[in-house]
Amino acid sequence: MPVHEVFPYLCVSNAAAAINWYSKVFGAVEGLKLIDSSGKIGHVELDFGGTTIMVSDAFPEYGVSAPQPGDRVTIAIHLHVDDTDTIIERAVESGAEVIH
Repeated sequence: MPVHEVFPYLCVSNAAAAINWYSKVFGAVEGLKLIDSSGKIGHVELDFGGTTIMVSDAFPEYGVSAPQPGDRVTIAIHLHVDDTDTIIERAVESGAEVIH
């Protein structure tokens, strides 16, 4: 059976802040969102103009952890955009650091 779609799934320390940041910088649109009784985000689908990335908070009680500040992360998501300079400017204004 062929694979039809693959979605990157990011576990982060503060999913609400990540959702806001991805929306502000990249114009991501929030889709399906599941929140547990404590208010933690168990799942959200973000649409980046036809490309979906899924995001959740960490759930260490289930072995789902998120990188902490200073951790080395060995994953990259490459997004194609029409106006790179504008997106980079928006990202830096929203707290990103350009390293390369």
